[in-house]
Amino acid sequence: MTSLVYSQGRVGQQQKVNDDFNEAVQLFNEGQPNSALLRFERIIDNYSLNSKTTAAYFFKIKILISEHHYEEADNTISMFIENFPSSKYIDEIRILAVKSSIDNQEYYEAFKEIAFLIDNTKSIVYRIEAKDIGEKIANNYLTSSELKNLSNLYTSENIKPYILLLLGKSYLKERDRENSLGAFSRILQNYPLSEEYAEAKNLYDNPVIYTNDSDTSSNIGVLLPLQMDEGGYSTQSAAKEILEGFKFAVSEFNSGRDNKIGIVIRDTKDDVDKIDDIKSELRSNPTIKAILGPIFSSEVRYTINAFEGSDIPIISPTATDDDLTFESRDFFQANPSLAIRGKVMAQYVYYVENKRLMAVLNSIDGYSPLLAAAFIEEFEKLGGTIVVKATYKSNSFSLAEPIKQIMDTDTLQGVYIPLSDKIDATTILSQMGQDSLYVPIYGNQDWFSAKGFESAPGLSNMLTFSSDYFIDFKDADYQKFSNRFANIYSKDPSRNTLYGYDTAKFLLTIMRNIVPTRSGIENKIVSGCVSNGFHNNISFDENRINRYLNIVRYKDGVFELVDKFRYGN
Repeated sequence: MTSLVYSQGRVGQQQKVNDDFNEAVQLFNEGQPNSALLRFERIIDNYSLNSKTTAAYFFKIKILISEHHYEEADNTISMFIENFPSSKYIDEIRILAVKSSIDNQEYYEAFKEIAFLIDNTKSIVYRIEAKDIGEKIANNYLTSSELKNLSNLYTSENIKPYILLLLGKSYLKERDRENSLGAFSRILQNYPLSEEYAEAKNLYDNPVIYTNDSDTSSNIGVLLPLQMDEGGYSTQSAAKEILEGFKFAVSEFNSGRDNKIGIVIRDTKDDVDKIDDIKSELRSNPTIKAILGPIFSSEVRYTINAFEGSDIPIISPTATDDDLTFESRDFFQANPSLAIRGKVMAQYVYYVENKRLMAVLNSIDGYSPLLAAAFIEEFEKLGGTIVVKATYKSNSFSLAEPIKQIMDTDTLQGVYIPLSDKIDATTILSQMGQDSLYVPIYGNQDWFSAKGFESAPGLSNMLTFSSDYFIDFKDADYQKFSNRFANIYSKDPSRNTLYGYDTAKFLLTIMRNIVPTRSGIENKIVSGCVSNGFHNNISFDENRINRYLNIVRYKDGVFELVDKFRYGN
């Protein structure tokens, strides 16, 4: 009888585990990683070892990495490898360990993990995947000296020829023909049965040193609607100022360097025929490793389609249309799109401000509906509730009815108000004050240039908004930069200058420590590297839209930077 009760208890527990696991997987697939994580951890912590334990660990690690909790992820990986070395998930866990190291720019350690996986896995599929990842790491992030050190670490026939092949290729990139042939020769002599033998033989017989994309000369193409006049002076002030930012960043980067990077400047004239001419020139120029510009979304759209298939990374410092990254896999937006801006504020409100019950008040005009829709979608996906949605007509100066809709809710924790016209701010603040609706206000950067804060100080001091631009003029580094710039151009850097400077600085940072091939640059851009900018930080993932926005608060007549907030998928 006791045995039967025990058996029934085990069956009952397993059913609960299965139910929890299925619910967690469903939440994970629906894009609710934090809710899913709680359930996976319950399976790990609240139940004895069962058929779902290792699977729960796998999902836990995957979520921790996606949410950038790298230290906890690494600790969990180490514990898993120690306690479950024979698990069917062990190879996938090691792949996740590699991803964590890459995200933290620990490329040497990432490669060592790859080497261990190649040497020990019994799966052909995982060995092929590991070799592919390892080659990308070696090509884009490791020097020949680092690969030589790694080659000295391993003696196994499973891994030694693989590293020697990568080492030989690295020497080729560095134009070191003698050492490259030496690495290939070792494979031919010592590992004739290896998977690397055929490629090593081909490279030994035909050691091609640099073609097209791998040309050692590096230039950045600059495409801007400068609208040059007959005297060669730009008549488009925004483009001219952005170009000054580009030039200044490149000048600083090249100072004291032997391997300097040049810029090839072309005036697009905001003309499609001119862009076609430029395309024909730059696509066939192997020294062009990346392109900065254009700056207008309409011009960007034509340019990225014209350059499609060239594999040249194109980074616009200012374009904001939401669909541009869907037009080309080679295009990157340094200025966050409108939808991302709405999602950023939703994540900030939910995670940082800890709000769960929000109202949304938006204009029916301009980009306000798009921002509102993005905010609502993201906030609800995170688990928040939009208790009321209200709209108004911009410039109507009559908001009594929509404010009343919001007033009728008694559980409100804040209201998101994305402006489409700064003129509406005064009316909104006045009506909310008149109706004694004192709740935190969250908005977009049009609030930056709005008026009427002094008429409603109580409400104004509850205002927080996102912006792609915020300068701390008291910052010592910015003051030094501004002085250096003024010494050359005899003027202070403008907002457009900083859009250009920070974007160029980001690209140059990417190119600094790799062999600057077009594909190598692109791979490193999407790896999540962060460049701290003066107007905003810049970082990309596989979605190719900058993940950073400034969070700004108004307080007693002064705008204060609260955070440079990083959007997470």
